[in-house]
Amino acid sequence: MTTAYVPAPPPPRHTHAVRGVQASLLLERFFVSGVAAVLLIRGWLELTGYPQIGGDGLHVAHMLFGGIGMVIALLASFAFLGRRVRNFAAIVGGAGFGAFIDELGKFITSNNDYFFQPAVALIYVVFVLIFIAGERLAADAHPTTDQRLVQSFDVIGNAVIDGYPKRERDQAMALLAESDPDNPLVPALRRALSQIAASPEPEEEFPSRMAARIASSYNWLVGQRWFLTLVLTIAGLATLFSLRSLSITVLADPDDSRLQTHVDSTAGLLLVANLIFGVLLIAGLIRLRGSLLAAFHWFRRAVLVSLLVAQPLAFYEQQWTALIGLAFNLILLSALEFGIAREAAPAGQTGSALP
Repeated sequence: MTTAYVPAPPPPRHTHAVRGVQASLLLERFFVSGVAAVLLIRGWLELTGYPQIGGDGLHVAHMLFGGIGMVIALLASFAFLGRRVRNFAAIVGGAGFGAFIDELGKFITSNNDYFFQPAVALIYVVFVLIFIAGERLAADAHPTTDQRLVQSFDVIGNAVIDGYPKRERDQAMALLAESDPDNPLVPALRRALSQIAASPEPEEEFPSRMAARIASSYNWLVGQRWFLTLVLTIAGLATLFSLRSLSITVLADPDDSRLQTHVDSTAGLLLVANLIFGVLLIAGLIRLRGSLLAAFHWFRRAVLVSLLVAQPLAFYEQQWTALIGLAFNLILLSALEFGIAREAAPAGQTGSALP
């Protein structure tokens, strides 16, 4: 008896890396874990008077614990498969990276100064770049049919490990629906999945349920057009007040040497950064009459200037109080990325435009 073989599918039309289904989520968890590690370490050191681990001339820096955490995350990723392992690696690796980057001041100064003030601003920039990378991963996702097929294999593997929960089976079926139907693997996988009885979803633990609710509420909020309008209005007013106070500082008595030192270090640069932010914000408001997508892009440029230029300068001077500005800008950036993704999507793909 001979077996009838199905012709092999043609080679893929691309050689690009395939983005993981959980990529943006894992990077988000890495980011949150890293930021939390930095804040917890600095807060604990401040409260305890900066104790040292070691003695007799030895000092065990917490950077070493960070390195151990990152190694554990890498080894887990290399050795094991599954969604839970990736979540573990993202959280442990993020905490390890936070403990590592927290000691940046020691590596960029000749006297190993942990308290080197610009280090806080540099740490801030690193985490902002990680956050922006995660946002772009979520917004620029335009996978091909071949990539969707590869992603379905990833989800199916997780489903096998987890005992075929309905959620993962449905996700795999949705990915296969966006794959090339002429590829013989697609109908075969769909038939196989449809014949497997999905297991009931396990009851999530309380922390997972709370995290899911917070994430759902956050995604709903940043997707509301009124919320984006409110945040942009607050950003504009905050910029006006900031420009006013900075202008008073810069234009004050030039004979005051103490004031001049402060102006030379931060106030002048902050004034320029906020001016650029204001100009870009106004450009976005002007474009609102024509293209909402173009306006969103101008608003995004304004937020990036604030995140990458103005906020690092604020962290240089204020550190803890500058966290409010950081949170505000990250929320605004998330809302803009959401709006850009919806406006740039083909008609009918994401439902209506921003409500």
